[in-house]
Amino acid sequence: MYLKWQCPLCKDIVISNSFRHHQMDFCKCEETGVDLEEYGCRYSTNFFNELKKTLKEYDYNFFEEITICMKEQGYDIDIKISDRLYIKLSDVMKIREFEDEMLEGLK
Repeated sequence: MYLKWQCPLCKDIVISNSFRHHQMDFCKCEETGVDLEEYGCRYSTNFFNELKKTLKEYDYNFFEEITICMKEQGYDIDIKISDRLYIKLSDVMKIREFEDEMLEGLK
């Protein structure tokens, strides 16, 4: 899941990613931060009521979708999808670059 939010102070738009564990995402002014996890969310802000108004949720797994598409197009990716996704770290980093580009498009 992805959470799009805007800092009430600097108006920076940030997208937090629940698939990247223990990662607090901060805005440009660093006065607001969000750590989105699979089963919860932590906020670091003095302006929660204002932040709450900007939250928009995307319940989709771009990472897994990109991985499946790359595999179908013939990329050499070791993948096993059942309950879990197993993949080499070098492939994870490549896919995260694509995922970041797609998330920039949501802003």
